[in-house]
Amino acid sequence: MARQKDTGWAWVCVLGSFYIHFIVFGLMQSFGVIYVELLDQFKSSRGETAWIGSLLSGLVLLLGPVGVVVLGLLGTRATAVLGAVLACVGCSVSFLADSLLFLYLSYGVLQGLGFSLLYMSAVVITNQYFEKRRSLANALGSVGGGLGTLVIPPLLQVMMSEYSWKGALLITGGLVLNCAVFGALFRPFYTRQELKYMKTQSRTSDTRETARACSRAAFCFQVKSIFSTFTNIRYTVYVVGAVIGAFPYTIPFNHLPDLANDLDIPEEKSAWLISVIGIASLVGRLIFGRISDIPCVNRVAFFASASILCGAASMACPKLVSFPTLMAYSAFFGIFLGIWMYLQPVVVADIIGVDKLSEGFGLLICLEGVVVFLGSPFAGWLYDLTGDYAISFYVTGAWYIVGGSIILLYEVVHMCRRSESKHSYSPNTTTDHVYDNAGTLREEEL
Repeated sequence: MARQKDTGWAWVCVLGSFYIHFIVFGLMQSFGVIYVELLDQFKSSRGETAWIGSLLSGLVLLLGPVGVVVLGLLGTRATAVLGAVLACVGCSVSFLADSLLFLYLSYGVLQGLGFSLLYMSAVVITNQYFEKRRSLANALGSVGGGLGTLVIPPLLQVMMSEYSWKGALLITGGLVLNCAVFGALFRPFYTRQELKYMKTQSRTSDTRETARACSRAAFCFQVKSIFSTFTNIRYTVYVVGAVIGAFPYTIPFNHLPDLANDLDIPEEKSAWLISVIGIASLVGRLIFGRISDIPCVNRVAFFASASILCGAASMACPKLVSFPTLMAYSAFFGIFLGIWMYLQPVVVADIIGVDKLSEGFGLLICLEGVVVFLGSPFAGWLYDLTGDYAISFYVTGAWYIVGGSIILLYEVVHMCRRSESKHSYSPNTTTDHVYDNAGTLREEEL
């Protein structure tokens, strides 16, 4: 079948990805607005209440490998529709919640599973349809997340003031269900037979041990395919750094409004701190999405630098004691968080190739989900222990900086060694595997 990338229906898929990002990340990153209401409703500790948002955010990432298996069985379109239905049910039935445990299961677990399927579908379809403009396409799709973070917090605040937090979640369930309409736009670029062939060919060229053909539907085959990405050293280092940086991901979104309340900033204003992160994230993705498509720009180093700058801003946050200065923090942090987020699937595709994207990215967000689970409750526990958020935001900054530094250090060494070799080097290509794969490196040295 003759198909072209970077044109035609590819941009329709970007539209679908845009709305899915709008809902998934808009709601994930707006939990801080609901969090303040839940603290008052259930009179619980900050650590216990924060688990609701952590379950949602963590499962979106942790269930990435489940999304890989479902994608292999159903395809991107059916997976997106299924995810929309599950997320809608989870959000809507939260209207009936009378305890934190109910919200753990409905708003956290069920909605998190649906969001995970939606997110994986949007990421995979976008990267299948694009090559030359892959970074721009991912940036445009993920702009929906920035716009959602801008629009949804004040919208939730208005709905909660009119209908209470329960009514707001019931209405939001309808918005979530619209993801099924946009997911139906995901016409597969590759047939299942083509994907199976591409993965078999890739495994044959990278590792001789996995040359045997296996059934696509076999679970053991899926697990082996997913974890085979760790034979790529560059990918492994990237995963380590990205996972470290993911630990504090939900802390600003969940706890910044509460920090503002401790400074006697009204709730109506504190919700806008999250919206400003969304605005800045949107601007950062639009501007730097185009820049990162320039061939000479190393997107891995770009990602690492954004992580370090997110950390520097967060470490300065406890010193900011007024609404304008917190708005400035939200703007600076949001710009570089937007880069950190949209570049993740792009960098994975650069390192291991688009044919392994679903496995490599699914494994990455699964590992990120494990640590995202812990970040927000840990910050709440530190607040309960110390009585303020200073230590929580210092920890946030430190994790972002450490994660980015690990990736950047390896990437500098990687580029220096590549430049000394006889091979021409492009930072965003997978065609040359010297120093990327341990087995290949040994063969080259021989």
